[in-house]
Formats: sequence, structure tokens, C-alpha cells
Amino acid sequence: MNALRMFRQDDTPEAPAAPVTESPKRRLTLRGIVQLGLVLAFIAAAVVFSRAPTEEDIARPAGPPAGAAGVPRGAPGQTGPLVRIVSPAAATSTLSVSATGAIAVRGYVDLTPQVGGQVTEISPQLREGGEFSARQTLLRIDRRDFDLALEAANADVDTARSSLLLREAEGDAAVDNYRILHPNKPVPPLVAKVPQIEQAKAQLAAATARANTARLDLSRTTFALPFDGYITASSAEVGQVLTRGQPFGQAFSREAVEAAVPLAPRDVETLSPLPGRSARLRAGDVTLAAEVERVAPELDPRTRFARIFLALEAPLPPGTFVDVEIDGPPLPDTFVLPEAAEQLGSFFWVVRDGQLEMATPQILGRSDDGIVTAAFDTGEGVVLGSVPGARTGLSVQTSAAE
Repeated sequence: MNALRMFRQDDTPEAPAAPVTESPKRRLTLRGIVQLGLVLAFIAAAVVFSRAPTEEDIARPAGPPAGAAGVPRGAPGQTGPLVRIVSPAAATSTLSVSATGAIAVRGYVDLTPQVGGQVTEISPQLREGGEFSARQTLLRIDRRDFDLALEAANADVDTARSSLLLREAEGDAAVDNYRILHPNKPVPPLVAKVPQIEQAKAQLAAATARANTARLDLSRTTFALPFDGYITASSAEVGQVLTRGQPFGQAFSREAVEAAVPLAPRDVETLSPLPGRSARLRAGDVTLAAEVERVAPELDPRTRFARIFLALEAPLPPGTFVDVEIDGPPLPDTFVLPEAAEQLGSFFWVVRDGQLEMATPQILGRSDDGIVTAAFDTGEGVVLGSVPGARTGLSVQTSAAE
């Protein structure tokens, strides 16, 4: 039995071994190692980012450190971007306003004869585009009828004068006779022929007036104008019969040529008072001096602009477009700043104690030299150009602009 029991124990096959599992202690160890690695990586990244250059460092130009030869230095311990500054000086400035306008004629004159008759002579200047001088003969009308009329009027004058002399002689004779007959009595007016003498005087005056009219009509057979000017239209020809009071053409005076310029109300206010202000006109390559003569009393109903009129030193063809620059009044105690000094938003950066500070002075206008402002406290100087990351209180380094 024992042998049999032993045999059975030996012949029985061995059971399979149980699987080997990782202990909980080992798993905790690996997890801790991974977490520690992540923490170390985060710390390393933080150190790297903390040493990265800031915006101010990026804006600072590369080069020798502050304090080296030729390098501007800010306040002790100061850092920040380098800016260029100017230090303006207060002075008296003159503003000018630029505008565009056109040459216009104040008024045209109709060529109208004051007497009628047949044209016998025409000047070459009496054509469209012709230029003439004051009292220059432009046209002649047949004068024979007017010569005869003047002769007749002069004859009437002689007749009236003779009649007056006769009445005066008759009156003197009647007065003498009356005094012989009535030595102590006053001579009555009818005896002295006073009414007849006065009538003769009136007739002489009327005849003289008719003679003067005839003489004036005769002088008007020569047609001329009292000013220097230009002919814009004419239909007169030799042999044509002109009618008194009927126009045959048109002209304008050189003095009537002016520049009409629209101005915004703010420009009118800047230049006020306007009459008498000097100006310059440019039309192509031509530059002329001009003077503001007057201002229209009404604004344009469409644009709400005022219209000013300038007298020219020399005429330009009407209809010519011109660029106009008008000088304004002198403005004392002002700055003229470069255009680069104005920041977006119409303000200026000034440097005070090494830091940026915003300044908003009154901008009076603009000229060819720059922006004209009322004088203000500029600190260490006015900044030119934009500043990266600019803000009030930003520390900067300064360099004087040329």
C-alpha cells in the first residue's frame, strides 16, 4: 500500500506555476520618477523663458553699451528704447493757407455805339482775342451827317445870339426915350423889354445846348473804351450800319480780372482779417503776386465755403485754374515742430526725467516748415517718430536729432 501510494504520487504530473505579478511598491516608484522628471522639465522651461529678451530689449539697438564713446546715456540705471528728440525754441511764426481757385472776370462790357451810322473803319484789335489800350480807336462811324448837324446847331447859336443883342439894343433905346419923357420916374420892365431880353437869353442857351449835343454826337462817331482790356466777341464790319444802343460785341477790362477762391470757414478764421493779405498764385510755371481784395458776404449754399477775390499784378486768361497760398497774421510765442513729431491721435511725446509724457498743445496750423503749435513745456525734448510700446511713464534713452 505504501509502495502503491508512493507510485501514485510520483506519477501524478505537476500543476502549472502561478503568473508572476509586479508588486505595488515597484509601481509607485516608477510613477514618482516620471512626476519628478516633469517637474524638473517645467522648472527648466521657466528658467529659459525668464531669460528671454523683453520688448524693450528688442527695441534697444544693438551696439556698444550705454556710456561708451558716441553712445547716448540716460539717467543712472535707466533702460529703454532709444528715441530722437528736438528742443524747439519759441518764436513768431506766420501761417499760410493753401487753396485752389480759378481766374474770373468781375464784369463784361457790351460794345454798344452811342450813335448810329455806317461803319467806315475798324481796328485790327476789334476782333475776338484782341487786346486794346484805353481810348484807342476801335471803330469809326460815318461822320458827315453829324458834321452837318453841328453846323446847323452852330448857326442856331449865332441866330439866338443876334436876337439877344437886338433885344438888348431895343431895350436900351426904350429906356433912354422913357427917361427923356419921364426923368423922375423908374423905367417899367415892359418898356425896358426885360421879358424879351430874358426870352432871347433862353433861346441862346437852348441853341448852345443843341450845338454841344451835336458836337458830342460827332465825337461819338469814333468808338473807344476808357480802359485797357480784351475783346471777347465782335460782329462789326466795314459797311455795316450800327444802331444806337444796339450791342455789337463784348469786352472786359484788365482790371476786372481776378482770382475767385473758395475757403473753408476755419481757414477764413485763421486768416482773419482777410482784405489786404498778400498771396501767391501759381498756374503751371507762372507765379504771380496777388492781394485779397474782398470776401463774399454769403457762403456757397452747397459747400458752405466762403469765396474770396484776389486782385492780380498781371492778368491771366479767365477760366485758368490756380493754386493759391495766402499769408496769415504773425503768431508770437509759437513752436514749429517737424511733421514726424505728431503722433497718431494728434498729440506729442515729450521726455521728462527720462520718461515719456503725453503733451497736447494747441495746433494753430501747418506750414512748409512743419506744424505750428502754441508754446508749451517740452521737458527734455519732443520725440520724433513712433516709439514701440510707447506709454506714459515708459523709460527711454534720448539722442538729439540733427
